[in-house]
Amino acid sequence: MPQDFPSPMDLASADMLRVLAQATATVETEYTDVALSVDGTLPAAIDGLLFRNGPGRFERGGRRYRHPFDGDGHITKLDIRDGQARYSNRFVRTREYLEEARAGRMLHRAFGTNLPGGLFGNFFQMRFKNAANTSVRWHGGRLLALWEGGPPHRLDPDTLATLGPEDFGGRLENPFGGLSRRLAPLLPFSAHPHLDHGTGDLYNFGLVSGSPNRLMLYRIHRDGRMDPLREHGLKRFSFVHDFAVTRKWLCFLLPQADFDVPKAVFGLKTAVGSLKIATEQPMQALLLPREPGAGRPVVLTGPSGFVFHVAQAFDEDDGRLVLDVIRYGLYPDFDDFTDLFRAPPDGAMPRLERLVLDPDKHSCERLSPGADVDTHAFELPISAPTPLGAPRRILYGVGAPPERRAPYLTSIHRLDTETGQLTTRDFGLDLTGEPMLVPGDGDDEGWLLSLVLRADQGRTDLVVLRAADLEIVATAALPHAVPIGFHGCWVPRRELAGAG
Repeated sequence: MPQDFPSPMDLASADMLRVLAQATATVETEYTDVALSVDGTLPAAIDGLLFRNGPGRFERGGRRYRHPFDGDGHITKLDIRDGQARYSNRFVRTREYLEEARAGRMLHRAFGTNLPGGLFGNFFQMRFKNAANTSVRWHGGRLLALWEGGPPHRLDPDTLATLGPEDFGGRLENPFGGLSRRLAPLLPFSAHPHLDHGTGDLYNFGLVSGSPNRLMLYRIHRDGRMDPLREHGLKRFSFVHDFAVTRKWLCFLLPQADFDVPKAVFGLKTAVGSLKIATEQPMQALLLPREPGAGRPVVLTGPSGFVFHVAQAFDEDDGRLVLDVIRYGLYPDFDDFTDLFRAPPDGAMPRLERLVLDPDKHSCERLSPGADVDTHAFELPISAPTPLGAPRRILYGVGAPPERRAPYLTSIHRLDTETGQLTTRDFGLDLTGEPMLVPGDGDDEGWLLSLVLRADQGRTDLVVLRAADLEIVATAALPHAVPIGFHGCWVPRRELAGAG
């Protein structure tokens, strides 16, 4: 690793904003099966495909999206075998993407971007663009691009061509009729499904606003069949991005969140602009039995703040539930995105914390995973694939050194949750993407794959690190710069080959 990186204290907001502008530049070229030059040695045991998703188009018709989550979904694929890597990329061609591409301008409201024209341009325009930009998952012979506000889109794993919305044999069709069905013919399917590597079942959820508000629960078997829908009524339409699954429970952390529905409906505010999250108030921890009919729901008072991601969750023998979560002291104000880097408020940095929930005592205890973790930012957590509910000792993620106050993530982390030891590798001004674990055999932890945007170099590298100590073993230069994305998946070649 180069040794002339600036120290975290030297990274001024101007530097961060310059690199962030590079990280939110629209992708102009789609490549197909391009051989990459490799520096170092790609381990022969890495044999499969890395799929990643994130925003790739940040403007339409000369108008820039106002929110970093609004960019059109852009899938990257790295095919790695025999010490070599090949690269392809495609935009997810949703119905909205194709309509706007033909028109050459914005036609649909987005999560944080209204159409031109103010009130008259947005009045009652309540069918928002499905950006299909948050994650990509392989399960049941399907490769799915995910966005939590709508249905998934199925992709061809070879060509990355968009095959259309996925409704799981009709199970995802909106059963509620009336205005709800007109606004959303297919139910939302969150970007954070959880796979039980013991059973092959995939669990997910979706939030449907209305009277009542509904939390929809999904289970998809290893062959792609979805169970009949489950639903749970909610008093308020909370903003939930991720959840936890253990052997006994489905756990949701519900913030004190409210949308100003009239202002959003009349186009006076964007959907996200109308959202108010009272992070000074405690969240609710909603526990639903994993198996239908296996018990009653439990509601506990959780910590204050906001949680985007759950790193892991497991049941203790005494009936308690343990969650490792990424908690923000306050909800980031994405409407003033650049202000987060100019003058970040206290509480802007994400921290990994442990919550211990006791359903019998209706209690929630916050614990520190270790002194180093208390001071380092931590986000986009991943762990080894195991049966859901089994504790994972090692967690990986992206983050930042303790001196950093702005949510500018340039490090790869490895945390031993038993000892609290945090190993970190920082890349200076280079922005690191979510690491993906390629498990090794036996005691070998395997390797981490991360797409790293090289500051001021106009390119992105695939960086391969040894998971046990974060030593870089190889890098492969992509033919262009890829905006920092969100989530992805690693698919061993044997799983893809057996999909038919």
